Amino acid sequence: MQQLLGLDCLDDDTLLHIFTLLPVTSVICLRQTCRRLEMLSRQRIVWQSICLHQVLREGYPFPHHDAADADAWTLEKLVLRALRLGRFWLSDTRQPRCSVEFQASSGTGVSHVRFLPGHGGRYIVTVYKGIWSMVSCWDVGDLTRPRVAEPRKLADWCPKSAIFSGFVVNSDHNSEGALAIAVQTGGGQRSIEILSVTGRGGGNASFKSVCNIATSFRPIALQGDLIAFSDDAYETVVMNWRENTFALLKGSQQPMDERFQYNRCLQIVFAYRSILVVRARSVELFPYPDLRQAEDSYATYEPLGYHTFGWIDGVSVNTQRDPLLGADDASASGTGAPLSILLRTESDDPWASDVHKLEQFLLVPNPAFTDDVPPRDPAAEDVPLSTEFVTPIPPYVFPPVRAEHTSPAVRGFLRCTEIILGPCGTALWIQPRAARTAHLTGLDVHSSVAQVSDALNPDHLHPDDAPPTPLAAPDGVRADRAKTAESLCAAVFAGPLQRRHPELLPHARRLWVQPRDNCNWTAVDYDEDRGRVALGSSDGTVAVLDLV
Repeated sequence: MQQLLGLDCLDDDTLLHIFTLLPVTSVICLRQTCRRLEMLSRQRIVWQSICLHQVLREGYPFPHHDAADADAWTLEKLVLRALRLGRFWLSDTRQPRCSVEFQASSGTGVSHVRFLPGHGGRYIVTVYKGIWSMVSCWDVGDLTRPRVAEPRKLADWCPKSAIFSGFVVNSDHNSEGALAIAVQTGGGQRSIEILSVTGRGGGNASFKSVCNIATSFRPIALQGDLIAFSDDAYETVVMNWRENTFALLKGSQQPMDERFQYNRCLQIVFAYRSILVVRARSVELFPYPDLRQAEDSYATYEPLGYHTFGWIDGVSVNTQRDPLLGADDASASGTGAPLSILLRTESDDPWASDVHKLEQFLLVPNPAFTDDVPPRDPAAEDVPLSTEFVTPIPPYVFPPVRAEHTSPAVRGFLRCTEIILGPCGTALWIQPRAARTAHLTGLDVHSSVAQVSDALNPDHLHPDDAPPTPLAAPDGVRADRAKTAESLCAAVFAGPLQRRHPELLPHARRLWVQPRDNCNWTAVDYDEDRGRVALGSSDGTVAVLDLV
């Protein structure tokens, strides 16, 4: 009779290859059988293969930067967390948990809350505006481990008699400048301060100013040494703050309703060979500028494309990153990735329906784009009259194309109108208490009286509202409050995750409910790769949620 061979008879290379083909549950089970399999199952090559085939090819969010230099143990933890996060988005019933809650300010609400990129979600920056404004950095610890200590404040920055009117965090974690703040002092002086956070690991952390820019514009985007700051009309300045070089992006100044000259800048994206400027009433695509010294005649650029969605109440733009490419690989690939625009429009009509939609639009790469034709600088004076300029071809097809699916959203009072869309297509936003549940303010006076009983009934839902899903809430929150209170909602929109799982549709999913009476959320941040959410409230508290 032929003798059967066991796994213990195979050499290490063969066993490693077998491990790379197994699902994670089988790898975990096999490692419990003997010390040799336990040792082999912890090799980095095993978890690199699992990450590639079971995480990235499924379109699941994954923190590429954290994994770049991670050892085998850390990589295993990141992969297991990414798999749980993928199951979270594929399921309609999984709910987040509140990992940390702390008092960030007293007597006033938190106006901004942001994760500092590149630190695994460990550091959070908060801003509050009392008599004077203050920015603080907090260490909330490694949330992948059992919490053993309360969040710790590392540093404060509060210039005397200063009010903050703008705030942005650097998307490049390797840059010295971690954040930029628009500051107005009591004397009326306005400037942008770029700050670094030093000494986080040694216990003597502090904010240090690394650059001061005298301007009344607000900082909108900070990426490495590049900062973009804008006014509330049509001008945007792009600057390399380290080299002190500039360029001006001048909007098209399209005529608007005379009652609404205000065109606040909402987001600026450093896209492929271009810069996208999103304002409350316009979206413009500019060529990537040539930055020059301030003493020279710096370049001025006009938009390559213009579009308007009406009045944008909230918007988020992100690159639809291929999960098989890291952020650095994608930027160096030589081709642009589609830009996804998720927005919520507002109406100038006070009698409009209180049911809105979150709509998604795509800017796809332009196959006719070439770098051979440089963009024209209208301010250039040394160009010969005989020179013929060719209208440059934009790197993206303009205007944006509407995606197939939308998600309903309720109109109502919001102190936090932010929408956050991740590269994989998952999105979070705050949904207000429906206006029709707020007594007579929710009624249509031109409709029948039969609506009165419905509008005052918390169980009533409009047919166009997001379908009710199980709500997560801290202990002690009443069921009737969970139906009418402010809530954190999420959905999966068109993107890498939805392409690999086409059964996913952008149905609103309620993740968390505001637990306190007479309290509103005032700030939110979302780290898609790590499945982590930070919520700032009007009572000064900050809650950190883990989706897995």
